[in-house]
Amino acid sequence: MRYAAFLSILIALVACSKVSEAPTRGAGNPWTIHGVVRFAESEEPNTLVRMFSNQASADDVTALLFEPFFRFDDRGRPVPSLATIFPSPQNGLISKDGLRVTFKLRKEVLWSDGVPVTAKDVIFTWRAIMGGNNPVVRTAGFDKIKDIVADDEHQVTIVLKEPFSPAVYLFSEGDFPPLPAHLLSRYKTLHNIAYDAAPIGDGPFVLQHWEHGSELVFAPNARYWRGKPRLDQIIIKVVPNTNTVVQLLRTHELDVVDGVAKPQVHDLDAIDGIRVTKHMIANYRHLDFNCKSPLLSDVALRRAIAQAIDVDRIIKAVYGGYAIRAVTDIPPFSWAANALEPPAHDPSAARTTLDKAGWSPDQDGVRVKNGQRLALTISTAADNRAGAAAEALIAQELKDVGIDLTIKNYAGAVLFAENGPLYGGKYDMAWIVNTEGTDPDNLALWGCAYWPPHGGNTNFYCNRRVDAYLADAQHVFDQAARRRDYEAAWRIMLQEVPAVIIYWDNSVVAANSDLRGYKPSPVITDFWNAWEWEI
Repeated sequence: MRYAAFLSILIALVACSKVSEAPTRGAGNPWTIHGVVRFAESEEPNTLVRMFSNQASADDVTALLFEPFFRFDDRGRPVPSLATIFPSPQNGLISKDGLRVTFKLRKEVLWSDGVPVTAKDVIFTWRAIMGGNNPVVRTAGFDKIKDIVADDEHQVTIVLKEPFSPAVYLFSEGDFPPLPAHLLSRYKTLHNIAYDAAPIGDGPFVLQHWEHGSELVFAPNARYWRGKPRLDQIIIKVVPNTNTVVQLLRTHELDVVDGVAKPQVHDLDAIDGIRVTKHMIANYRHLDFNCKSPLLSDVALRRAIAQAIDVDRIIKAVYGGYAIRAVTDIPPFSWAANALEPPAHDPSAARTTLDKAGWSPDQDGVRVKNGQRLALTISTAADNRAGAAAEALIAQELKDVGIDLTIKNYAGAVLFAENGPLYGGKYDMAWIVNTEGTDPDNLALWGCAYWPPHGGNTNFYCNRRVDAYLADAQHVFDQAARRRDYEAAWRIMLQEVPAVIIYWDNSVVAANSDLRGYKPSPVITDFWNAWEWEI
């Protein structure tokens, strides 16, 4: 009953807010500080060097301070930045054997101290990532490189150990942008040096001030290759509490909140001078199955659960409709997207599937097979109120087909710990979120060789045919061929149901109506075009 009562409250919170699709220009607000935009981040970056952080806040500050090979615009498309042309087999920048990928570097890019950015910086950064002296958050992708050759000062060729199609995204936004060799090459390690908190970059802004635990202040980089940015200052305030964030909007101490918590969207209508928009982002909610568990190793049971769950109802009731129904882990805006259909909601078919699998209803309605009750658990982060409400709905729907589902939530740090329920394989079902990258490569999520502790396949799923398709997609650069591989792999997975991909998130942004040029991206960071912002 307490879950039902909570769900009713949550529905009331999220159902009544007005959210516009297209921004409109405000007439001017008396509280606007012209030339200054104030943001909120829920967490403070632990460093300003991206190779040492996986935080979303690190992606944002990196976009301000450094120039990646490519940025990604409001449709997720690559925008040439430090690199001038996106490599492809058609333009000759990818060799016929797929082992050499060439990047032409922009000649007019300078570090903020006036030194030119060159091929030496790219090579230095790769060696810093792979040299073993720096505790980088990952080496995936960079470990596919055999060598990087400086063709001249402003052109580099990556020589691969084997064809690896995601290599075109290395050194780009969301990845590790090049660092200045002329400043850092004298250090044995780059970790915990003064540069990490006060870097010289080549991006549109420079760090002006960092008050730890409170705010970061950025000023325009006068040497930025696109020209001096239009803003005088960007202030990022560190505000972990979502209620405080809305209060700061209400008192006009913030100009932008990017990703308003869904239950708080209704509060925004009462705030003058705030424009509220929504846009799809590459965060997808999924219901995972532990495919190595004694019960859920049965494909029929996983298929029946997928048939029993009314995903559209969950999206509307729990998430206020601020989501787009998903089918696979490839976002609809991706060049690799397909037209596959999700599992149909059909409780009658779920009952039939369970009957055929030998699960018969007992006196209390819960199904039994060979003396074993059909009892499972579902887990999400304990502090996720919407997640708990979704779990309550799922439990109700599974009960209707004879499955007893118990909710067993954990603190987020425990749930995702190295030896926690997910990576330790000590769970049945999990209600969690992933963020998709710019490339659709997903072998590490579903491949047989990537079960923990060797990777992130926490579904413990294995199908060699799926492996073959996903591996082929890594080895070819032709997008049409890769799209066919992903579609073929997902046709199999939609039948075997290692997970149910639930929705793509619609992020709600609240912004000062005087702000112009702010175009949220569906991937990586909304700070991709900060040099164009005006207020």
